[in-house]
Amino acid sequence: AAIDEREIHSRYFAAMNLAGVSEELLGKVLRVKGKKDRLTSVVEDLTYIQDNLWNKLGWAKRSPKECKKFLGSTKNAIKHMDAGSDLNARLYFEVEDESKWLIKSAIQNLDAIGIKRSEKVEAFLAMYSEDELPE
Repeated sequence: AAIDEREIHSRYFAAMNLAGVSEELLGKVLRVKGKKDRLTSVVEDLTYIQDNLWNKLGWAKRSPKECKKFLGSTKNAIKHMDAGSDLNARLYFEVEDESKWLIKSAIQNLDAIGIKRSEKVEAFLAMYSEDELPE
């Protein structure tokens, strides 16, 4: 559904909302199975970078919990829009890119669970194969 919202209807916020729910639910399934989801992997990578290069990054060090909150802030604001702070939510990149990346994150969790990709998912990934997210 997220792919259709993005690719057919150009409803990028709807695509981000649907992909965000999918990414989150699939991530929970992975964590219950004792596996690592995409968001946890990214937080660990960012924490590692901070721990080794934080004095060169030019920002205050953040805990893994703060990194996770920051990385999920746009997605959560779009999903819930229920707190005063959500009114000030911002995109850090173009909505077209953020929606694509969030769909790809959901797909990575889908792959980690071992669920077979649909033809629509394969076509989406083929269309954006040059825009690989780092492993």
